[in-house]
Amino acid sequence: MNATIWHNPNCSKSRDALRFLSDAGHDITVVLYQDTGLTIEALERLMDGAGISASTLLRPDAQKGLEGADTAEVLAHLIAHPESLERPFVQTERGIRLARPIEALVDIVDPLPPSPWMTEKGELVL
Repeated sequence: MNATIWHNPNCSKSRDALRFLSDAGHDITVVLYQDTGLTIEALERLMDGAGISASTLLRPDAQKGLEGADTAEVLAHLIAHPESLERPFVQTERGIRLARPIEALVDIVDPLPPSPWMTEKGELVL
């Protein structure tokens, strides 16, 4: 199975999701969105595919000052400040998920990594 991850290597949740996909043996495309930037089309695809609102795309610390912002304002903020994107997002043929918690990947990743599987912080996932 092919998978795409919107990845921030400085984020433990993102590193866990990347390792989850790798341990499962998937072909992975890594999008380093803080380096490449984001587009309206990509953000809409993530939002629609994950079934979430625009405000959910934002990291909690980035939501300050954007309370009540409409979708266009949130997307414009993310284009200007890609570091504000909540992460990681993963896309497979089965769908798109915000991998917070990482267990959200279970229904879109097949096969799963071998059990037991733990996060880098030692939390049992499978």
